[in-house]
Amino acid sequence: MKVVLAKTAGFCMGVKRALELVLKAINEGQVKIYTYGPLIHNPQVLELLKERGIKILKEGESASSGLVVIRAHGVPPQERRLLEEAGARVIDATCPRVARVQAIIRRGAQEGFATLIVGDADHP
Repeated sequence: MKVVLAKTAGFCMGVKRALELVLKAINEGQVKIYTYGPLIHNPQVLELLKERGIKILKEGESASSGLVVIRAHGVPPQERRLLEEAGARVIDATCPRVARVQAIIRRGAQEGFATLIVGDADHP
């Protein structure tokens, strides 16, 4: 049997970018680092980040100091505002493609359109 590795094997660009942002923050090593929710959907990577000292904040939790990294799937604007108001520095690791869809939805809402999202209600 011949096994061919796909050219696109590995993380998507949004996940890769989010990991690069967190790893850069770890390497700078000056503050406590949190992610707001799981950074990505990969238990092995999340365990590795935990071993490096990264704490995952649950929805509604915030940090008054340190650095909070917004997960690759993004957060609602009101949650980001709460994080910023709590006092910690915030880095937005939202995938640019996710952010683009969020902007399209926001513009549509301003024009009176409703958006229906079909999928798992518990998926961030």
